[in-house]
Amino acid sequence: MAREKRVVISGIGPLSPAGIGKDVFWEGILNKKIGLKFNEIKADGELWDSFYYHGIDAFDINSFNISGSVIDDILQWKRGIEDKDLYYLLAAVKLAIDDSNILYDQEDNNIGLFLTVEHPGFEPFCEGLIKETAAYLENNSGESINKNKLFRHIFEQYARSGYDQQSFMYLFFIAKAFGLHGYSLFTNNSCASGLYALESAARQIKYGGSDVVILAGGDIPNTMFKHKWFSEQGLYSEDGMMKPFSKNSGGIVLGEGASALVLEELDHALNRGAHIYAEYSGGGFSLESWKVTMPRLGSSSYRQVIEQALRKSGMNPEDIDLINPHGVAIKATDAYEARGITDVFGTRSGIPFISAFKPYVGHNLGGSAIIESIIILLSMENGIIPPTLNCDEVEPKHNIELVHEYTSYPLNAAMKLSCGFAGYNAAGIFKKLTDKA
Repeated sequence: MAREKRVVISGIGPLSPAGIGKDVFWEGILNKKIGLKFNEIKADGELWDSFYYHGIDAFDINSFNISGSVIDDILQWKRGIEDKDLYYLLAAVKLAIDDSNILYDQEDNNIGLFLTVEHPGFEPFCEGLIKETAAYLENNSGESINKNKLFRHIFEQYARSGYDQQSFMYLFFIAKAFGLHGYSLFTNNSCASGLYALESAARQIKYGGSDVVILAGGDIPNTMFKHKWFSEQGLYSEDGMMKPFSKNSGGIVLGEGASALVLEELDHALNRGAHIYAEYSGGGFSLESWKVTMPRLGSSSYRQVIEQALRKSGMNPEDIDLINPHGVAIKATDAYEARGITDVFGTRSGIPFISAFKPYVGHNLGGSAIIESIIILLSMENGIIPPTLNCDEVEPKHNIELVHEYTSYPLNAAMKLSCGFAGYNAAGIFKKLTDKA
């Protein structure tokens, strides 16, 4: 009888403020290279918004050795407009494929593709509409406004861009760029999207649909809408400091970037001699369906997803060496997470270690769980746990301890948690591959 299929990670592709590519990225994490930038957005020369965010210093899609004809085809379709969301995803996927050293027939394969971005291309599209409408009104200021003519003008300029707002187009472009022909899926479950997509990709392998699946996600927050919305909800840290679980938590700071993983069926990876970072052993998931910006305080939902992940992985709480919480530095959410963790793991100090990673890379929204999972995988690979930055004094009510300095430890199992808006809760477990049979 064939054994149950197991899922391993054989390639990683980080593109973040800490660095691009796994070696530079890990060096950036060790050196606390957080890439904090200050952005000012002006309308007609007047300041409209300003905020801190974690940004990438330099990015050139042509430096990733992606076929020039592919980039040319994309530019031609998009009428010369460079889609940064798409470019970031392309770059992250290329990094992960290269890291995995996987070879495949680009004309005939069953490699799956799973993507997660909250709304790729949306903000540049909206900005373009606003600017084009304003320009039209200025150029026709001496005339009465004809709504039909205005609509026709905007449609002619933005019909193609509007069509490209459909998320399946991002799957199409990436699949075309790398010759991927298997099952594909686009996931948007708010900030927990990465773990939901990871579970879906793993199931595709476990159920025999594909031997290899590529998972990618990301976000670009340095435009005119996202900060403004979070800020007006009182959820943004205006001083640029994310302080997870701190007495002085002030909210999130956005982070741009993208990241990708190559997931592979264990035997497939072993047969080709792949480097294996860890096994994805299972996850737990729930949807509270309560409020958008606040978890259901007092509920057992978070505890249940943690227990579900442990149960699916055949593990006990004491088997987990490291917990990486969502850690958004929003007081209510931090308290909710801390209670879920202590309900399962207790309040004992030491193991499992707890460390939140968003202060290194910012909140990458739909892509956050993937980039933070890469930090987990590199921590397991190198036996080093990065500390939680900016939290000098943990809120005592949380009853948890955080890692405050780089800690050497042989990590065998780690849990990634996500606590997304609208009540999307998720937990996923990675473990060292010690049993290959």
